[in-house]
Amino acid sequence: MSSILIYCRSCGKQVPSSEAKDRRCLDCQVRDAMAALRAEHARLWRKRERYRGSGANADSIGRQLGRIENRMAERIRGLVSNDEKAAEYLRTELEEARQARYRIGGIR
Repeated sequence: MSSILIYCRSCGKQVPSSEAKDRRCLDCQVRDAMAALRAEHARLWRKRERYRGSGANADSIGRQLGRIENRMAERIRGLVSNDEKAAEYLRTELEEARQARYRIGGIR
């Protein structure tokens, strides 16, 4: 059975209804699910850089970053059934998190 094409209510992209949930495409679902974790990743990264800049030991912050990245992967795996697609979403989200750490609060 084929699905009909619908418009995502968040981004307006046309997607098959079988891939949408609550009329939102998978991209928007993943982006929204990752927002808090991306912000936390950026915060911890900046904190680690501050600690390293002052000569303090930042190993524990590195472990916290690893746990955040693992949580991101688990959350994506919960949303995306295809492993290859989940890995691509994870790469994209980690890249976004790396770019976000250099943004000043609220400015894009």
